[in-house]
Amino acid sequence: MSKLDTGSIARFVLRVEFIPYVIFTVIGSAVLYVVGTIGFDALRNGSLLPPPTKLERYDCSAPFGNFSIMYLHGTERVKIKSINGSLDGTVQQNRFDWQGFANDRAMLGFAPPSEILFEDAKTLRLEGPDFKDLTCANTAVPSSQRRAIAQ
Repeated sequence: MSKLDTGSIARFVLRVEFIPYVIFTVIGSAVLYVVGTIGFDALRNGSLLPPPTKLERYDCSAPFGNFSIMYLHGTERVKIKSINGSLDGTVQQNRFDWQGFANDRAMLGFAPPSEILFEDAKTLRLEGPDFKDLTCANTAVPSSQRRAIAQ
């Protein structure tokens, strides 16, 4: 008889001592894969947090001058730039919070917008103390970037 017959292999595999080796090997391989993936992404990003999402730029033409607003649906960050300066803020439920500069005309040359009336991939309609229903256009070519998850 041959030393490696199928019956002896089957008896070896079905032994009680062999099953934990298989289970621990599978679990250990899965853990090593997950930890390795997290470590590789952390090295690639420079930290454990994912890179920040690039904001979409909308160009606006108003009677008091042109300005740009950087905003991406689903994120809480917003930035507005004019010839006179720039201002950072947050967005919650389509309302802007400019951290105390909501009616300050000295920062931008006009009062910043107070809320978003409508937004999609191409247009952003804003309302504020100095303008009503101002439409801003996104003229950038769509890029392959990571999108934030809408909440």
